[in-house]
Amino acid sequence: MRFVKAYNHTRERFLDGPEWYYISSLERRQGKYRSPTVAFLAWSAGIYSRVFTVPGKFITPAAGLIILYSVIALDSPVRILAIFLFAVFFIDFLAGLLFRPKLHISRKVPARVRANSRFKIKYELQNKRNLTAWDIELDNYKAPHGIRWLTHAAAGALPKGEKVFAEAELEALRRGKYIIHSPIADSKFPIWLFKQSCRQRHSTDRLLVYPAFTSLTSLELPVGLKYQREGTSRVSKVGESLDFFGNREFREGDDPRHIDWPGSARTGELVVKEFQQEYMSRIALIVDTFVPGIHSFKLTLKKVDVMRELESALSLTAALTDYLTRGEFIVDIFAAGLEVYHFKAGRHLSCFDEILDILACLEPNNEHPINRLSSSVLEEVSGIGSVMLILLGWDKERKELVDRLRNYGVSIKCIVISDKNQDSAPADIRIISPGDVQKGRISKL
Repeated sequence: MRFVKAYNHTRERFLDGPEWYYISSLERRQGKYRSPTVAFLAWSAGIYSRVFTVPGKFITPAAGLIILYSVIALDSPVRILAIFLFAVFFIDFLAGLLFRPKLHISRKVPARVRANSRFKIKYELQNKRNLTAWDIELDNYKAPHGIRWLTHAAAGALPKGEKVFAEAELEALRRGKYIIHSPIADSKFPIWLFKQSCRQRHSTDRLLVYPAFTSLTSLELPVGLKYQREGTSRVSKVGESLDFFGNREFREGDDPRHIDWPGSARTGELVVKEFQQEYMSRIALIVDTFVPGIHSFKLTLKKVDVMRELESALSLTAALTDYLTRGEFIVDIFAAGLEVYHFKAGRHLSCFDEILDILACLEPNNEHPINRLSSSVLEEVSGIGSVMLILLGWDKERKELVDRLRNYGVSIKCIVISDKNQDSAPADIRIISPGDVQKGRISKL
């Protein structure tokens, strides 16, 4: 039994590939096949990049051929060049091994960043050896698809016991959830052919890239908003209280703690403060993530178009949530997919950050159409009274969802994100181009 568990664990770890050499096809996903051949190639490329520097990657194959030829052709003068190359590689390897760094690496990655923006990662290095560490470079490896290294953190020399701070700059190219591999410090000393590495194991970091959006300046909400008396208890912070309404004369049974002493002194009789429950408007926001499966030779082009529409829809969702949470609104967000994500947000920034985290992690759904929302979800939406729909097109399934919501008596404002002609869509539905959303042209809805 232990052998089987150990085998399965080793096999899964092999199929994961090296964490410092990211391959998207090796990600763990339910029901997804991962090729052992791809994993083997990933491990080979990862180890090769871990051992050799960029110059070393190009020189090593040529040097190997020269040395091999000199072994076969013993009388060739090439053997002098082969001996020289062998000596250079041997000296570089031994000297690098002697000065191999042993560092304590602390890395600080931002919790969340905006798509299409630049951000920095900060490092703190401490040399734990008695020898100076030379030519240190940090995390100079392949980043996950969607993140690009602009500059790498580096340190020229790090004496024994000393600490040094460094930072790297990256660019978030697209929305998503990314795992950044454990920090690795490479020393290229002395000749920059081999790399001697030091790795801080089990120190991976998570980075959330939320969709870029343009803040809205005005928004016409659907009629039928219902005031939710219990809404503030769902979104208020600890320590918040009822709203002050006014003063009145003191009556028997009033709480003495509510006596307004300055007001009592001015009027010459006891007056108390009155408070009332704050009412907030509540609105639902349903986001369509359904992307039908594509079976076509033009797979790449179609996938890009569909993902562009989805990313634009999520950007618009972030803009709507930002506008509503800045006002006196409670926002119920329903992200329709394989699972229906439901999140309630209020007027506080922490709630908005959590919504951005959800939007960063959402993936396209190509199995269940959006009209299959359960009756319990629709009943909850009907209790809210109004909903804003963000759809990725207009077809029979999406029309059925709108009809079901209207049958529940819900006021609807529908927005369709698409570049295609939507001639069958009703006149009260607004069609928005994904390009207009991505270029920040939508400021009023």
